[in-house]
Amino acid sequence: MSLLQRLEQANYQTTAIAAECECSYSELINNAQQIRHQYPDLKHQTVAVRFKDLSNFCAQILAFDGWCSKLYLLSDKALLPDDITLFPDGVSSIASQPEHRELLSKEITTHWFMATSGTTDIPKWIGHSLDSLTRAVKINVNNAALRWALCYQPTRFAGLQVVLQSLLTGATLVDCTNGDAAQRFTEMQRGAVNAISATPSLWRQLLMTNEMLSLPLKRITLGGEIAGQRLLDNLAALFPQAKLLHIYASTEAGVGFAVSDKKAGFPLNWLKQGHNGLSFKVDSRQHLWLKPPQKPDINLADRIDVEGFLDSEDLVEVTEDRVHFLGRANGLINVGGSKVQPEQVEQVLLQHPAVLQARVYAKSNSVLGQLVAADLQVAPNHDVKTLKLQLIQHCMASLARYQLPTQLNFVDNIATNASGKLSRKREDKE
Repeated sequence: MSLLQRLEQANYQTTAIAAECECSYSELINNAQQIRHQYPDLKHQTVAVRFKDLSNFCAQILAFDGWCSKLYLLSDKALLPDDITLFPDGVSSIASQPEHRELLSKEITTHWFMATSGTTDIPKWIGHSLDSLTRAVKINVNNAALRWALCYQPTRFAGLQVVLQSLLTGATLVDCTNGDAAQRFTEMQRGAVNAISATPSLWRQLLMTNEMLSLPLKRITLGGEIAGQRLLDNLAALFPQAKLLHIYASTEAGVGFAVSDKKAGFPLNWLKQGHNGLSFKVDSRQHLWLKPPQKPDINLADRIDVEGFLDSEDLVEVTEDRVHFLGRANGLINVGGSKVQPEQVEQVLLQHPAVLQARVYAKSNSVLGQLVAADLQVAPNHDVKTLKLQLIQHCMASLARYQLPTQLNFVDNIATNASGKLSRKREDKE
């Protein structure tokens, strides 16, 4: 059943999009039907859409799922595949194949394509089905009462998850994808948000506004980056009535899993028992492998083993009864032949009460190849020299010598990319 048919069947009588001009579910469905009537030749074609505004984007994905053979969601940096040409109204398409013409009256299965974030590499196109994208959606009365702040770009995997979760449960979406943390918070207030899904980096920025308690949050989710224990503890203390989840998912692996016990990492017994239809294993390199219910995209064949497990390329560490994330395998800093995981150093720095945000990256060195450097946002009214010494001592208690930051930079702001994640591409020269 297509996305549009699901909403038609649900018949939600509520607000779908909360913006300057609100859009109800019935209006959204009508807009999607008008798109199909306006562009009948798009049926069975390959179509690509860019995000301009939330109401039009939602109407487009409703119109094209079950209508077009392939649907590409284009982020700002993603390049169009070679066989797609520009089409009016932010929509792109290619001509359908002749053999499809006799099937125009039938609903079809649409293959959705999204580009990976390209945080540490060139973005790649990965395909999914609507069923695999909505595997974790839970429909109940409580979910219908949620007003979600959309903080991720909806053409990214995490953003699309929020959009689909909201649409299929009859909830309300509020566009909070633009601006700094203060501007996003203003949109949250304006839209009476009670549910937020964002990266840990963005959550830290939002908490720095010191106004988050004015939002009556019922649902808090974190994804896209490592959710450290200090941040989880802070959110749990500030919003004790909210359901707190940190979610593991990726464009490559699809819908992964959610951890609800308010602890960093995930339970060790999941490696043996699996969880929510997902199987796990860790190899000798500390790579986490996942076996989802659906087959991964064929473009990932070089990362799939004979048992059907997909190499997530995330590094993990088993400690007692927990599996903790260390960071991406391709994001290592090479210090004289010793490998340093920048996320691991960040998590140690973030455990210090003065540190509000941290970004660790490589600094070129003619002798050792690379050294570890860090940009830090810290709480006001700290003596820089004293704090720097405290942080070095703090790191020495948890890190090996080669992992220690050799340069600590105190900055006013640490920017995030379009996905809400810290950029991993920076390397300072000597």
